[in-house]
Amino acid sequence: MPTVTNELMTRKQVAKLLSVSTQSVIRWEIAGKLPVVRLGAASVRYKRSDVEQLIQDSLTTKATA
Repeated sequence: MPTVTNELMTRKQVAKLLSVSTQSVIRWEIAGKLPVVRLGAASVRYKRSDVEQLIQDSLTTKATA
């Protein structure tokens, strides 16, 4: 059974968790800020640990700005 940090999330789940649009999630993916796990030609998921790291990085950047 996967641990919480290895849980895979859909774009919609990530967007809801972060209160952003799915388009923002796609932009972060393209920019290399959020690694993607490809499950096929059109199916992608994100590791919860990567999403949490994105949040942490964002908080750190804001704190040092």
